[in-house]
Amino acid sequence: MKIKPYRYYLIDLDRTLWDFDSNSEHAIGLLISRNPRLLQAVQSAEGTGEEALHRFFMRYDRLNHQLWALYEKGEMSKDDLRWKRFHEAFRWYGVEDEVLSRQFGEDYLEQMVCENRLMPGAREMLEAIRAAGGKMAILSNGFREVQYRKLRGAGIGKYFSAVVVSEEAGCLKPRPGIFAYAVEQLSGIRQIDDPAAWLEAKRQTLMIGDDPVNDIEGAQIFGIDQFYYNHKHNRAISHATYESPDLTPFLE
Repeated sequence: MKIKPYRYYLIDLDRTLWDFDSNSEHAIGLLISRNPRLLQAVQSAEGTGEEALHRFFMRYDRLNHQLWALYEKGEMSKDDLRWKRFHEAFRWYGVEDEVLSRQFGEDYLEQMVCENRLMPGAREMLEAIRAAGGKMAILSNGFREVQYRKLRGAGIGKYFSAVVVSEEAGCLKPRPGIFAYAVEQLSGIRQIDDPAAWLEAKRQTLMIGDDPVNDIEGAQIFGIDQFYYNHKHNRAISHATYESPDLTPFLE
């Protein structure tokens, strides 16, 4: 697969560059291990050792995806999401404590910015795009207060000319408005000031992401090319401009 050169690249952060799943599992396991009450509850149900913490994480991860979907639909607030995902997981293990869940949610976000694992080939892709003269921006639905710190902690903030987070843009992916805002931020061209130049910048933009709806369908609706990073081997997205289970096409 050969990817044509683009001038502008909008790149998702979590699970595209930053290894969200590995980082999240490590952070949660560390925090549970430091809390005797939670550790005992998990081990009573799951046994001892790393496998017990892994089973907890898998249960939590399913709940987190369900609650994130509500958040992205506007049916749950950010503040509620931050603690209720843990509250629901802890309840399954017989620990129903809102104060504990709220504190764990805050501790989790603090620990997450200390994690720095990247997806395979992510740094090499960024180097290749920069070497070819491309300009890059992060385009993320993640929490504003942690996304910037993730970039710094992983040592990849230097690659980006702009960071666009949904909270600051005023809307979430996959809505077209956040893509339009990102093109303006990255290109420095406002649509209202120079519509023709903005349209040309849009034509020269590629969206790179792993989420088939937020990243790929969102980019399709907005009208820019897409690279679907399908590392989970989901069913193919029809009409995606490019699709690969890894990031190596950017190195060819």
